[in-house]
Amino acid sequence: MIFIFGYHPITKIEGPVEEHECPNCHNTKHWLLGKMTYYINVFFIPLIPTRTEHFKICPICKFKNEITREDFSIAKDFANLNKEAVHSDMTEQEYEKRLKQLHT
Repeated sequence: MIFIFGYHPITKIEGPVEEHECPNCHNTKHWLLGKMTYYINVFFIPLIPTRTEHFKICPICKFKNEITREDFSIAKDFANLNKEAVHSDMTEQEYEKRLKQLHT
């Protein structure tokens, strides 16, 4: 019987977070929040997660800045709010109101 094993990451981008200058490409853009989970797979099906990296990434040059799990969970709500604001017709007042709710 033949088994095909592998090890590969699956990346999930949560959304845009704060805007700052990239130390690599020197562009000022909203960085993206993401996480990369590495899996052991059998027959190309991811089965067992082995480790997870949390990061912010430059959307221009893909420079990654790793962050802690705690910082990721704090920034995730902010990224989801920004993603919703970009993909919907949220007003500036509604955005500011929801942003204040996140900080309290």
